[in-house]
Amino acid sequence: MKKRNAFTLAEVLITLGIIGIVAAMTMPTLIEKHQKKVTATRLKEAYSILSQVTLLAQKDYDEPKYWDSSKGESASNMRVATISWVSTYIIPYLSGAKDHGWKTLAQMGYNKGYVTLNGKVIANGNLTGLNNTAYMIELPNQVLLTFDINSQTIDGVVYLTDVLCRFDINGKQKPNMWGRDLFLFYFDTTQGKWLPYGFSLSRSNLLKSYCTKSTEWGNIYCAALIMQDGWEIKDDYPW
Repeated sequence: MKKRNAFTLAEVLITLGIIGIVAAMTMPTLIEKHQKKVTATRLKEAYSILSQVTLLAQKDYDEPKYWDSSKGESASNMRVATISWVSTYIIPYLSGAKDHGWKTLAQMGYNKGYVTLNGKVIANGNLTGLNNTAYMIELPNQVLLTFDINSQTIDGVVYLTDVLCRFDINGKQKPNMWGRDLFLFYFDTTQGKWLPYGFSLSRSNLLKSYCTKSTEWGNIYCAALIMQDGWEIKDDYPW
């Protein structure tokens, strides 16, 4: 009778140990790749939805350069101007979304505001602090869109400029971080498009001076890098 060869218990344990070590080394990389893919996909989907909305609005209100965004008015009118703009050009064309109105992140159930890619809280908390207000709309896939109007100081007077929209691609879920699950776009009325700040900058410049862990405000430019890369998050992205 022919004797069968078999693995000893020691050989099995050694093999399992090797498999465990390899898995421990490769799993974080696989998880990170998956997270990057999900992030880029959800960002692109939210961007496409908002772009379609404003295209629909153009059928009723002509070219966006004629839309009323209260540009040039005093910043004291920011809340009224934002509510009017969103109510006119966004809400009627966005189906299935929850209109939360003018709220703070705290009122939306957030426990803290957003942080930068290096984990720091933005110094003055503007735009992303727990108690800062904006017009908030929640999409069916839990993406939170927050709208307000940017401002600029001229000769000591603050005037309204661009309509802004921040995309939180997973709502209250962590990490609530610029460049990871929070991205900023503004509405370019001359082109009728939502664009990320820094889109005209070179890729190398974005990585060196803006979308990097060594800056504070630069993280708001990370959407430009993802968009330039064809809605992908590449290996050199400051994840």
